[in-house]
Amino acid sequence: MESLNLHGLGLNEALAKTRQSLTWCIDHGVDILDINHGKGHHSERSFSIIKTEVRKLLKTLPEIKESGYKVVYGESNFPVCLTFDAGHTLVMVKGLEKQPLGGIKVQEKNRQVYSEESRRERKAAKGKNARRRRS
Repeated sequence: MESLNLHGLGLNEALAKTRQSLTWCIDHGVDILDINHGKGHHSERSFSIIKTEVRKLLKTLPEIKESGYKVVYGESNFPVCLTFDAGHTLVMVKGLEKQPLGGIKVQEKNRQVYSEESRRERKAAKGKNARRRRS
């Protein structure tokens, strides 16, 4: 897996770096490219222009499909996206989106941490802490 961090870059530089990294990853048989473009919280309008434009670019590049890759948004429900969020876009070999990342121990830990039951427990704990603070 390769990572590309676009934080702090201008739009044109971010798009050029994305294209360059993608080409390198395809040429070298990298399974996953994690593009970290951010969610846009620190931009002027709290809207990620880079995220939007990178995703538009990825949709138009024929070499992604031709090389057997797929674009997956970090906020999707695929198992591979378990530890990612809307600040990431993944370009990966088709089929990997159905598999969680990491070894068996990492996968099991992630399943436990990100399960519906764990989410409910965290939400209940937050509510309990908030009530305690108000008291």
